[in-house]
Amino acid sequence: MKILAPTLSLALMLCSQCMHAEPVKSVKPTDTPNRIVLLVDEIKAIRSFPIVLAERLGYLKDDGMDVTVMNIRDDVFHDQMLMDGRVDAVMAYYHHNIVNQSKGNSTEAVVTLGVTPGAKVLVANQSKEKFKTLADLKGSRFIAGGAGSSKTTVANYLVLEGGNKLDDYTRLGTDGKDKNVVALRNGAADFVVAPTPDGNFYEAQGVATVFADLTTVEGTRKNFGTLFPSNTIFMASERVKAHPEIAQHLANAFVRTLKYINTHTAEEIAALIPVEISGKDRVTYLKVLKEQIPMFANDGRMPPDGAAKELQVLAEFNPKFKAVNVEQTYTNTFVDAALKKFH
Repeated sequence: MKILAPTLSLALMLCSQCMHAEPVKSVKPTDTPNRIVLLVDEIKAIRSFPIVLAERLGYLKDDGMDVTVMNIRDDVFHDQMLMDGRVDAVMAYYHHNIVNQSKGNSTEAVVTLGVTPGAKVLVANQSKEKFKTLADLKGSRFIAGGAGSSKTTVANYLVLEGGNKLDDYTRLGTDGKDKNVVALRNGAADFVVAPTPDGNFYEAQGVATVFADLTTVEGTRKNFGTLFPSNTIFMASERVKAHPEIAQHLANAFVRTLKYINTHTAEEIAALIPVEISGKDRVTYLKVLKEQIPMFANDGRMPPDGAAKELQVLAEFNPKFKAVNVEQTYTNTFVDAALKKFH
């Protein structure tokens, strides 16, 4: 398996003996029989550790397949690369499939890895007496980033689950953690949505306290009423139909990876992650990894109620999503087959 990047400066080698950077233009799914090109939304991000683990365990090369992993590019949208065949599959959050379907680009998740947002929602210490339950969120101000971001979706979930409307709260952009700290401290913001490991940062700064812990299955169900499909492997629907062997290989690899994650300790998993990914501070990496692992307490199947709820929340924010058929945004067919094979 190779990791491809536009420049060598990304230094995204998982294994110095088995990977090297290549020009993006050389990547074509049809170049080599049995080659699979998998685009990942930032391989060094902690949320992407399952793909690194799958490679290290050898699961990506089983069945005679040659999986090439390419880090995401800023200049070309992933749906364009799926539609024109430059990549076979993408590892990114599930909501992209809903967005793609709304634009007429049919994609579907063939493996569901994450079932929590992997984030904490923190309330500013000076606001915590005002906001104690989800029903209290009317009039709140959330630092949640862009309109279509997963952080905004998390904020929308909480507001709606509390019986409020989306225009009952104000969404604020994010200017970086340091400026967010100032906003929380001086009263300009009430909440911040913080993916792992940023939540710990705000607590350490003494400006905010955890309001909703969405890193675990239990916390997600408590606050959302259902699971939250997050990290997935998805493909263009036409490619799934034309090459089901690709979808099946990816399902096999990541079902096995999820099983490993959920049957081994964080220490055992961290031992397999190369320093090029973890960084030299292995103690800090292990701490962050322990917080991220609960996101992947899943067997690979998409929870239908979680997918339906996510579409519902997205459609409240943007009516164009109401036309999306949620059942076309994922399939459990290949994961079901993998679970039978690797029970």
